[in-house]
Amino acid sequence: MIAASGVGGAEQVFSTLLQGLDPGRFEVTVACHGQGVMFDTYRRDATRVFSLDLVDLRRLSTVTRLAGMMRESRCDIVHTHLWTADVLGGLAARLAGVRRVVSSVAGAYFLPIDVTGGKRVRRQAFSCVFRSIYWGCDRVIAPSQYVADDLSARSGIRVPRGRISVIQNGVDVHEVERQERHVACGSSERWGSGSPVVAVVANFFPIKGHRYLIRAIPQVVRVYPRVRFVLAGDGESRASAELLAKQLGVADRVTFTGEIRDSLELMKRSDLVVVPSISEGLPITLIEAMALGRAVVATDVGGIPEVVEDGVTAKIVPPRNPAALAGAMLELLKAPQRSRRLGEAGQAVARERFSANRMVGMTEELYLELHGG
Repeated sequence: MIAASGVGGAEQVFSTLLQGLDPGRFEVTVACHGQGVMFDTYRRDATRVFSLDLVDLRRLSTVTRLAGMMRESRCDIVHTHLWTADVLGGLAARLAGVRRVVSSVAGAYFLPIDVTGGKRVRRQAFSCVFRSIYWGCDRVIAPSQYVADDLSARSGIRVPRGRISVIQNGVDVHEVERQERHVACGSSERWGSGSPVVAVVANFFPIKGHRYLIRAIPQVVRVYPRVRFVLAGDGESRASAELLAKQLGVADRVTFTGEIRDSLELMKRSDLVVVPSISEGLPITLIEAMALGRAVVATDVGGIPEVVEDGVTAKIVPPRNPAALAGAMLELLKAPQRSRRLGEAGQAVARERFSANRMVGMTEELYLELHGG
């Protein structure tokens, strides 16, 4: 189950898992929210796919409907992704009598960051709700040690460490290599003209830090007047990001693409990929950019330090710091040879440690362990 079918990191990890599971050992039925651009991709790799509302927690009928699907499919294991699916799926699985429930947690959900008053209280309440669901799971998958520590140590309801498995996100190296061959065949200005090109691939939510990246752009434009920033994704804070770019006078240097399916192509055609988040579990965009051999600037948050080493495989800066972001981008843009070395070192790490085969294999082992071998 996944509470999404659009374009995003969690959806990409979910799709990669579906594609990699051995069909000779696992029969997969998918329940997802809506029929977004990833819906057909889910259908390609699953026996059956059901679309229903997995976001509105007030729909008790969703729980009974899901329970019926689980009974019909004779599920041995229910594996949920994204927190509303974790809540609804966990309840439905218990109602249906499913023996084993697994939840994948993408990040440190409901951190009280940049909120006060009633909003802060609301986040803390939601934190207790989803942690009570995870406390009742047979296993919780964390994509990084940072997320595992958050689940087991944050104040409130804590998930027992023995129920948490760390399985890092992985990328399909074969798809990355195919994309490299495709991009080598030509160039494109579909995202607007300009050089150098800086890419950010992340849906627009405050926690992704777009506002800090946009505040860094004027400093870069002063040195590279024709620089092009391509911000791929959609979400609740996109409008405010577009307004900020206008207010700072850099709107003509920024392209907001909305949802795109070819983010690998965008990153491969870029000179630099930036991950400006203020919190992350283990961003799949970071691993994809590294696998493509791109130089990366990322913030020192969440699981990111578990993937990259500052000055060796990426340039790491403090979060919420536009000046540091601008300085790191300029440093790498001015030194293409150093950028190339960072990209090559990052590529070797990504392909060795963060392959889809490794992620899928560890997940299959977990399923079989829970199923009793």
